[in-house]
Amino acid sequence: MISNMKLATSNQIKQIDKLSTSKYHIPSQIRMEIAGIKSYEIVKREYAPRNTLIVIGTGNNGGDGLVLARYLKLNGYKCSILITKTSKIQSGDFKSNLLMIKKLKIQTIKDLKKVRFKDYDLIIDGIFGVGLNRPLNNKILDLVKRLNKESTPICSLDLPSGLNPDNGKTYSGSIVADTTITYDFAKPGLVTDPGAKFSKKVFIVSLPTPNDLTKQLNTYFINSNFFTNFFRERSKSSNKGTFGHVLIIGGSKNMSGAVLLSGLAAYKSGSGLVTLCVPRNISSNLKNKIPEAIILEVPNSSDSSTMDENKLFPLLKKNIRKEPSCVVIGPGLGNRKNLIKIIEDSFKFFNCPIILDADGLNLISNNPKILKKYKNDLIITPHPGEMSKLCNESIKSIQSNRIEFAQKISKDLKCISVLKGFRTILSDKSGKTFINGSGNEGMATGGMGDALTGIIASFIGQGYSSIDSAILGVFLHGKAGDTIGSKISKRGILASQIIKELPNTILSLEKNSHSPNPIYKIENE
Repeated sequence: MISNMKLATSNQIKQIDKLSTSKYHIPSQIRMEIAGIKSYEIVKREYAPRNTLIVIGTGNNGGDGLVLARYLKLNGYKCSILITKTSKIQSGDFKSNLLMIKKLKIQTIKDLKKVRFKDYDLIIDGIFGVGLNRPLNNKILDLVKRLNKESTPICSLDLPSGLNPDNGKTYSGSIVADTTITYDFAKPGLVTDPGAKFSKKVFIVSLPTPNDLTKQLNTYFINSNFFTNFFRERSKSSNKGTFGHVLIIGGSKNMSGAVLLSGLAAYKSGSGLVTLCVPRNISSNLKNKIPEAIILEVPNSSDSSTMDENKLFPLLKKNIRKEPSCVVIGPGLGNRKNLIKIIEDSFKFFNCPIILDADGLNLISNNPKILKKYKNDLIITPHPGEMSKLCNESIKSIQSNRIEFAQKISKDLKCISVLKGFRTILSDKSGKTFINGSGNEGMATGGMGDALTGIIASFIGQGYSSIDSAILGVFLHGKAGDTIGSKISKRGILASQIIKELPNTILSLEKNSHSPNPIYKIENE
């Protein structure tokens, strides 16, 4: 059973393959045999094909395809093999399995022009696996394009051929698979944007890999199993002080909703106390909409649009009796450049974790390195546009290298980064990385990020570590959206709906946290 699903990069999986044989004397052919027979079992269960075309290269990925072909043949399924030359030298395991194929008299085809695609109800793609590190040559690229044009479903072995396993980009082109059966560990490029678009479903096949070889893996896929025995017990003798004090600094004349959503989300996630520090011109409105919160009225700025940054901390020193457990800066705060003083003063004044979101990120985007001198735990929650400003890179570049940029900004600023979007990426300063498995396209509406920030802050206040709070917050936020999407529609889900659904989502996750289900499939749809 896989509880916390680790992901492996191409270099890591190559090292695992090498050491499994050289250090632990597990023959590579045994690992290939298991890969092939388990792939056969999945193909049989998912497709029960009448006639299968297996398209393979001449490396070990092709060898996996040959083992699969053998089990299809031995179990009475019709299949043919199309071999395309992908390297000058055939791998040893490929050659030994090819001999068996010849003995079984399985049809092999060497000319694509002789393939009658209408004869097949399944195509197996075993051209390239994790070994590919170069653009496809014209011949193979033409083959990939030809296969993609067919209406016949494609099942890829290990990776859709042409896909970069580490970042999900393509080497000039890639198979678009209905299903991918990946070996030992799922690859980051299979489950993040843009690579997830190249395979609707990903099945994970475990191979005989010693646990010692997996210790260096530090990237994880997050689903409900991640939270096995995760939740803290809430004592019956608790009071509001037990579950933390979230302090949120934000709001402006035309943006009162952002800070409201963050505050409501913090309460609905379990916070004991929430304080909203807002400009006086929106305080009355917030008192009516969230009477449970403490509202600290900060005098308006000279233009009456935002708060006066010079008046905030004198008021805080005078009025805040309970130290905050977590401080949020940014929701609806405004972009007036002098407001950066609030961020600088907060890091000097508070000794708790600080979350920078929305306008908080915009304010420091011209000089994010000012954050490096502070010792507080820092969490940043940028969407791709905000990350673009922080990294001085295009949004397109950010979206094409989501894992890389999340890791880079976390290392540079010594923070936890939460790069929002499809398959939100979380990374900490050590390089540990998490890819979130919840959420859907219906959540692409205003206010979602404000709600997420409040949820993360809430769990910090309840005593969870900053990284655990970020992971849990991101997953719950998306899971609530998935619940709503399954009941109503994956279209136009509102942040207020997410907040309302949070207690039920938390309860469901708590109930299931002691009995995880085996993970063997990831849905990318």
